[in-house]
Amino acid sequence: MNSNTHTSRLRRALACLQLYLVVTCLWLPCPATLQAAEATPTRRADLVGAWRLLRIERDGPAGIEPDAFYGPGTSGLLIYDASGAISVQIAGQKRPTLEVPLTRPVPAGSAADIAAERAAFHSYYAYTGTWSYDESTSVCTHHVEVALLAIEQGHSYQQEVRREGDHLVFIRRGQQNGSPVIYRKVWQKI
Repeated sequence: MNSNTHTSRLRRALACLQLYLVVTCLWLPCPATLQAAEATPTRRADLVGAWRLLRIERDGPAGIEPDAFYGPGTSGLLIYDASGAISVQIAGQKRPTLEVPLTRPVPAGSAADIAAERAAFHSYYAYTGTWSYDESTSVCTHHVEVALLAIEQGHSYQQEVRREGDHLVFIRRGQQNGSPVIYRKVWQKI
């Protein structure tokens, strides 16, 4: 191969590399843009509205998994009112179906009925109350006034929250067997 052919190929390769770099630089956002997007804080007003639950997940030593209690396919509704009222409803996917009772309290049924009622109760979570949000820490606090589980009444729950487009992501950090675990609830604006 003569030196002109080698030089010609080298120039074409350099031209291709330059074109690749230009296209890549135009396609990728610059670091300043990324930092600005990440630094955009979630405001209290961003939380107001109705939200549909997309998923509850756990990120731990085994990777990302569905929530162990509810499993995949969990559904729910979260409502933040501008006045500070909140309502939370979460249901597991495979809840047993029961007949609507005609009276309250529901009369005692068979052992199978009691087992189905218990399964329905334990696959549902609900409370209502008020909420507050600290914009400086991105921490939302739910103040429970009325709950399906009466023991929760009067308790307050705090979670880190982030608005990502039309999604609201709640984050709670913990430990399991000495390893860090991150729990996430992902909601979509309705």
